[in-house]
Amino acid sequence: MKQGEKGFTLLEVLVGLAIVAVIVVPITTTTTLIVKSFRQAAEQNAVLPQVQNAGYWISLDVQIASGINPSGLNGFPLSLDIPTDGNPEHDGRILYSFVGNKLMRKVYDSSGEILVSETFIADCIDTDNTTFSLVDTDAGHYRLTVTALGDVAGATKSYEIKQRVSLSYY
Repeated sequence: MKQGEKGFTLLEVLVGLAIVAVIVVPITTTTTLIVKSFRQAAEQNAVLPQVQNAGYWISLDVQIASGINPSGLNGFPLSLDIPTDGNPEHDGRILYSFVGNKLMRKVYDSSGEILVSETFIADCIDTDNTTFSLVDTDAGHYRLTVTALGDVAGATKSYEIKQRVSLSYY
């Protein structure tokens, strides 16, 4: 550079770029991790209520069921006989089954033929890792494991459910 001209040499520009890179790269990495963690937390908060809702409904129905009939490798569809008045011929039936990744609850009348209601229970269910199994036949003790998955996060919860031994009618 000639005397009196203003500007930067190539070396000065390269040193400046190196300093900027040392500052910008960690900031960019940190920002990316924060955004990714926020997305995972948000998705975790979306799938956890799905798991809890499935656990709540199935636990409630199993506790009052007079007959529990899991089928399939994972225990679903799950059929429950629900007493209504002490006469087993009047028992209703509840069927839990998957439609894609959705868990549905169907209530049938005592004939088992007429659908009384159908309720959407949970979404994003991982059907391969959601299971219902018998733990102890004599005690009427069951284990329900529910897994829900989003794109970047998931939630799994296991429920220990004990069937009520005696039911009283008023």
